[in-house]
Amino acid sequence: MELGKSEIAMLSRFFRDENKLLLSSQGKLKQWLEQHFDLYHNGKGFVFTEQSKTRFRQEVELLYPRMNIRQGLPSQQNRLEVVEYVNNDKLADIKPNDQYVLVTSQSAINVFARDVLLAPTVSLRMPLDAIDIANLKSVIIVENQDVFDVWHQVKLDAKYQHSLVVYRGNDKSLANGVKTLVNQLVQGTEVLLFPDLDPKGLEMAYTTQGVTGLLAPSLDDIQTKLSVYSQGSLFLRQLDSVTFLQKQQPQGWHDVQQLILNQHLAIMQQAVVLLGLRLRSFVR
Repeated sequence: MELGKSEIAMLSRFFRDENKLLLSSQGKLKQWLEQHFDLYHNGKGFVFTEQSKTRFRQEVELLYPRMNIRQGLPSQQNRLEVVEYVNNDKLADIKPNDQYVLVTSQSAINVFARDVLLAPTVSLRMPLDAIDIANLKSVIIVENQDVFDVWHQVKLDAKYQHSLVVYRGNDKSLANGVKTLVNQLVQGTEVLLFPDLDPKGLEMAYTTQGVTGLLAPSLDDIQTKLSVYSQGSLFLRQLDSVTFLQKQQPQGWHDVQQLILNQHLAIMQQAVVLLGLRLRSFVR
């Protein structure tokens, strides 16, 4: 068993407080201490004298020789940096995707001040500091990766063909790198979400940080061309999202929302791309 970040922080606070001689511990830290040391526990915590606390710190330092146990782990370290102090790279605050985004575009992407035109179906995993964030006019967040992969097939107004297109991420919540990118955008940058046309997709439009608009086909296209692709059973599995939407103040996509709710539609992005339907923006 190895210490986690919280256990290291508890030990660091204990050693920094020279007057503290009772180490209260539960769970993983208590198990670790009992596994590695012969310490006296009075029912409330491990009891030390000044001398035994010094010996205890020295013994902990033998187990973690590269880390200053009084200072603990430095914050905001990535996995390459944290192994300078501990063997477990998973203790890093910064995860591999926290400072990266998966991007594509229908036009050239500015990468470290050089324009790069990606071939169709090709995307690029970019560090955020490689993106000319200050000069972005619009960012499009795509829900599904297979649609993101064929972005060159998506029909857009000319205004958005130069947008930086990012994949939302395959977790339940927005990928950390995308969150960081959105937080760094300058005021006035459009952030458009292209989700599935179902209650859950519309919920994302409200809950995804920074979204200023929704990308969707016209109301006419949804009614006349896409409704046959709807999955009624999927709509019924998203009733929590229906309830959420009914409680929201109307936004620029209100007509799309009402059409989906009233007709119980749940249409995947793939159908939009398959039919070659043009996306329009419904600005918040």
